[in-house]
Amino acid sequence: EIPKLLLWYSIHAMTSISASTTYKKSGKSPNLSKTTSPATKSPASMSRNSSSSSLYSLSGGGSRRMSKRPSSSNLQQQERGIAQKLEGLTITSEAHMASLKLSDADVVADTFKGLLDAAMGVEKFNPNPHTASDTKSRSTAAADLAGAVKAMGIRSLRKQGVMKAVKDTLNQTNPPPNALEGSLLIARALCEVLGAPAEPFVVPLVPRMLVHSSHNQGSIRDAAEDSLRALVQQLNTQAVCLVVPFLFDAFSNPEWRTKATSLTMLTQLAKASPLEVSVMLPKILPKLTPLVWDTKTQVSKSAQSTILAVCSTNLNPDVRPAIPAVVAAICKPSDTIKAVEKLMHTTFIVSVDASTLSILCPVLSRALKEKLTQHKRMASIVIDNMSKLVDSPTAVAPFGPLLVPDLKKVCENVQFEDIRDVAMKALKTLTKALGHSSVEEATAKYAEEMLAEQRRIEEEQKRIEDERIAINKKAADDEAKELEERRKFKEAMDAARRLEKLKEDEEAKKKKQEVKAKEIAKKSTKAGGKCQGCGLKKCKKSCPFAK
Repeated sequence: EIPKLLLWYSIHAMTSISASTTYKKSGKSPNLSKTTSPATKSPASMSRNSSSSSLYSLSGGGSRRMSKRPSSSNLQQQERGIAQKLEGLTITSEAHMASLKLSDADVVADTFKGLLDAAMGVEKFNPNPHTASDTKSRSTAAADLAGAVKAMGIRSLRKQGVMKAVKDTLNQTNPPPNALEGSLLIARALCEVLGAPAEPFVVPLVPRMLVHSSHNQGSIRDAAEDSLRALVQQLNTQAVCLVVPFLFDAFSNPEWRTKATSLTMLTQLAKASPLEVSVMLPKILPKLTPLVWDTKTQVSKSAQSTILAVCSTNLNPDVRPAIPAVVAAICKPSDTIKAVEKLMHTTFIVSVDASTLSILCPVLSRALKEKLTQHKRMASIVIDNMSKLVDSPTAVAPFGPLLVPDLKKVCENVQFEDIRDVAMKALKTLTKALGHSSVEEATAKYAEEMLAEQRRIEEEQKRIEDERIAINKKAADDEAKELEERRKFKEAMDAARRLEKLKEDEEAKKKKQEVKAKEIAKKSTKAGGKCQGCGLKKCKKSCPFAK
């Protein structure tokens, strides 16, 4: 060891001399940390650098060192590196799995319990504090546990109590951090190692994963995001309709990180299963659009990118060039006319389905409410061209109440005859697409629906007004009661102060009388006839009581 240390010191000294010589010639400050080669690093620094390798790699491949963790505000804005697949340590090969499969039931149970405890971070008395459970050891144990499940079959998840432990931990309000991270790592390892067979067990855990994605510890947030990403990569396309409602519930969560994670997951679903997401667009967009105006900037920006991702799954080649403009109009109402102008130049050839209508109808309805009549005319032309190729009345039925009343208002209220004719033509085409025999039938139906909606709105407004009046009345009663209590309290305090003053006056008067009595007693003599000052019957001249 001594020759190696001498060699290291000699190389370090030569490097320092060369750096100082360069500094003298160039006048620049030497920076040995940048010029030092790996061979000149100390063994301690090399061991620290080798032990600080990260579990994550960049999306293009290769490993990256752990750098300073980004702040919470930038965490959602910048794309995290894609996590490497979890690798086990003990159960990694087919031979290990075969040996475990041939073991006794007790051995298998002990193996599962040991791996589950290691993944959850459960430790018995550990005399060596340097070997405490960390994220790397829990990740390795989770991968080994998934390998054991693969060896023993998917039923071992319930037989050995793995899923029960994971569910119990995730369902707790404040679970231990190590156990929570271990549960998320187990769910991720099951998706990566088992693949499709683990889907029925992991999909029900998605709501709790989304909740824990807003945890105050960064490692737990990363574990939740990586678990959700692993699930999306292995998710069957037929299960998308089961996962999307979980995301709808997460949209109303008060934690902004949960909203941002659910939006990211929806974007990943749109890339992994575009056909299924396209079919669900009529349900997705009404839930997704309000998040554009979220008070948190990260959520608002993520919602805009997610809307673009889900709308890009639409298969209509005629509308696809105009989707960016339509999405911009959805996110920014002032760009509505730009989107309508883009749609004016669109030639509809392919049949229009419900997915396409869910993207276009909100923007067209907003354009019909514009002040300028020219904008109303443009929207009517687009509606006319679009309605001619609607594939079925059921596809456009949800959007009839959105367009028919506005078109009817344009036909009745606009003063220019040519614009009224264009709107009436669009209304007739839309009525035919809805399956009605005449415009009057459609307007009567939707008039009834609109009246019912108006009555419902009026009832809701009346209910809100009654609640407001009740709240104001209760507030006024509480205020009057508080004022009365204050008045009584003030009167009581005034009475107490007057009583206290009377008591003080009586005490002062009594004290004054006592002082006066003492003065009189000093000037008087006792029954024996002796002076209290000098003690003689006849006072001396020096006595203060002498007469």
